Amino acid sequence: MSNDQEVAEWLDNLLRKELDLRQSRGIKKEIELGPKTPRIIILNQGEVAGYAEMRRISTIIELATVVVDPKLRGKGYSHQIVHQAWERWRQDPVLHGTTLGGDVDLTRSHQLPKTVSRPLISFTRDPAMAAALVGGGFTMMPRKRRISRLWLWKSDFAALPIMVQASISFDRLLRGIRFLFTSPSRIAHYLRHSRDYRLFVRIPETAERPPPRMHMRSEREGGVPSDLMNQMEAIAFTMEEEPGISSEIKAWDEGE
Repeated sequence: MSNDQEVAEWLDNLLRKELDLRQSRGIKKEIELGPKTPRIIILNQGEVAGYAEMRRISTIIELATVVVDPKLRGKGYSHQIVHQAWERWRQDPVLHGTTLGGDVDLTRSHQLPKTVSRPLISFTRDPAMAAALVGGGFTMMPRKRRISRLWLWKSDFAALPIMVQASISFDRLLRGIRFLFTSPSRIAHYLRHSRDYRLFVRIPETAERPPPRMHMRSEREGGVPSDLMNQMEAIAFTMEEEPGISSEIKAWDEGE
């Protein structure tokens, strides 16, 4: 069995069970499209332990389809996925759609081109994944009333620029239409839990800051602390904030 086939079969099995994730495209399609997808694969003794995809949507990069083998959860693999996502986000110009090559001025070799041009975001309703994201340097966006929601209800999704909101909404709409014909139970699941998903962001200005929590202490000591399980809103305030990050997020958040 090839590596791509092994990953595809493992992923297909979990995508059919995990309703929070995208729908499986079938093993044949996963084998075909997998190598063409920017993805992160974590191995444990030669077998797939964790998986994630990185997608460019409009002016952002989304860390999506994050899944860890159920037998290996609670062992820190989600932290590894988030860390590798940060490494790729800050170093891979292709992921950002940056043109490679171009003119090179050897007299200014110390002025390296900027790789990171797009924020990295992720949505989750899982406290363990939320803890991994915060430990990886992400900030959980607060829910606020905004003009894009006609000030009617609080939303963290509305913190994204309007064009990004439109792009993600269109992507989710197409997915919903597909679910309507292939997996109606997923639509009911998403509607039931729609308010549980939270938005986590790393902005380009923080790309070179190492994740504040590189270790996996919380999971090694018995999983996610109970306060994260009971009130996910608290996780954004459990980490010491680095100087300037609040103003930077506010500026991006408000489109200034």
